[in-house]
Amino acid sequence: MINKILALILIIAAALLLIHLRLDVYPENSPTLVLGLILLGAYCFGFLLEKIGSPRIVGYILAGLLMGPFFLKLYTFSEVSDLAFINKLALAFIAFCAGGELRIKNIRKVLKSIISYISGVTIVVFMGTTTLVFVLSKTMFFMSDFNPTLRLAVSAIFGTIAVARSPSSAIAIISETKAKGRYTDIVLSVSVAMDVFIIILFAVIISLVQVFIAGKGGLNLSLVYFLLAEIIIAFALGFILGKFIVFLIEKVHVEFPVVIIAMGFIVIEFSHLLGDYLRQTYDIGLELEPLLICMAAGFTVQNFSKHGENFLERMDRVSLPVYIAFFAMTGASMDLNVLRTGWLLGLTVFVVRLLSIYVGSYVSGRIVKNEPKIYKNVWLGFITQAGVSLGLLTEVVRRFPEIGPSVQTILVAAIIMNQIIGPIAFKYGLKKVGETNA
Repeated sequence: MINKILALILIIAAALLLIHLRLDVYPENSPTLVLGLILLGAYCFGFLLEKIGSPRIVGYILAGLLMGPFFLKLYTFSEVSDLAFINKLALAFIAFCAGGELRIKNIRKVLKSIISYISGVTIVVFMGTTTLVFVLSKTMFFMSDFNPTLRLAVSAIFGTIAVARSPSSAIAIISETKAKGRYTDIVLSVSVAMDVFIIILFAVIISLVQVFIAGKGGLNLSLVYFLLAEIIIAFALGFILGKFIVFLIEKVHVEFPVVIIAMGFIVIEFSHLLGDYLRQTYDIGLELEPLLICMAAGFTVQNFSKHGENFLERMDRVSLPVYIAFFAMTGASMDLNVLRTGWLLGLTVFVVRLLSIYVGSYVSGRIVKNEPKIYKNVWLGFITQAGVSLGLLTEVVRRFPEIGPSVQTILVAAIIMNQIIGPIAFKYGLKKVGETNA
């Protein structure tokens, strides 16, 4: 432990000398320097926090934040954004692992619980958050002049974002603790399935809000049809990709985790380019979700081949630097100015969301007669938020430039709190039910 503390001090001291005293060993804005600082600093910080019982990924997030623009100023937001491709690689890797962790035989055992938790938690969290924001909406400057119907519609955006989960954080904690068991299966399955469900719910709500704000036409049901088509096509392409990975495992002797990460990056870029091409050339709003394709591929390898466990084992060997990079860059990208302006409303949304998750989980677990240790603690695995939530908020800003930034400010403040508290809560929950093996 002393070695890690000394290493962290030396890394930060050397970085301060290189950057703030402008020594010419490295260019100040070198992406290589920034990535090296993030990886080395986060690794040491994550190790130190693990020693006091905190999840490593919280250490990675805090390290990225500590070394960033608001504290030590070792790099800027623009320098972090130059490394955005690292996030794409990491997300593809995490999506493959998320799909690979879903075993049909395990899902069958807890299917009733999964359906109950998805429905119960979604209803309670959506209703609780929407009601809270609607009650407070008259005091929010960007909604104070709206009529009650429009305020309710905008409040529903808050409720929808609050429902979203973070499978990436769940996967990282499960990998770190080597967790296995009924509780683990329920949390992971619900988190992954919620990613699909939340996209459909968001499409319906955002379409309603557009109707009320613009006052044009009726509900755009074609948006829902397009989303269903996107999901079906994504799963079909994921199945094909999964079969190709099985072929690589059986016939081609390469370090396939590296190849798979590269394929995930290609899938992400191809999906975005295809969406742009169809929209610009044919005015077709079909955008495939690349992470669903990668999830489906991992699911295919796990459940439709004999290489599922080998696949996960070999992916796990290279997971440490991937998780460090992804979560440290998440911390480095956190804008604390958002907390300064939106912390009070963000904290209110955070608290109500937390209570709603607890109530929804408790009631859902009792309905399907789960063991008390499950239904009393499963809510601890549903707190984290990250990628999907932030992606949906970006879409809110794009569609509603007048109110979008204000909605984003409040919800990003809440998401930052969820992302810090969530991993700690989930690791505590895993220990409490006795499913950790590390």
